[in-house]
Amino acid sequence: MTGTAAALTVATATGAWANWSKAPFSLTQGTTSQQWVDESYNEFHVTGCFQSGTSNRVDVALWQQIDWGSDKKHDTSTLTNCFKGDGYTSTATQSGLPYDSYYLEVTKLGTGCGACTGVADKVSVDTTKAD
Repeated sequence: MTGTAAALTVATATGAWANWSKAPFSLTQGTTSQQWVDESYNEFHVTGCFQSGTSNRVDVALWQQIDWGSDKKHDTSTLTNCFKGDGYTSTATQSGLPYDSYYLEVTKLGTGCGACTGVADKVSVDTTKAD
């Protein structure tokens, strides 16, 4: 029974879930999201962005978490709509993904100012294409 309990602890310790949201979410360059498990399709939504500093845009990369090697970048999306005001949302979609764990990374805020900071009211990931 001890081996089973240990295996369950390891299997659930990653915090990888299919759909999730976080509010607020830091838009500081290098910030990463929690991981989620996905296959084939996902979309992420960033709502209500604010940035102190340069232009109102954020680049967000989708990474595939590789257990015994370097993580693989699948896509980078430049988001601008969420900066138009409260309630505005930017959305990016990806398809054809292999079954694995994924996460988001803020790769650039504005024009690439490393000291710039920003925040989104909410970030969410949805892995269901049907909606």
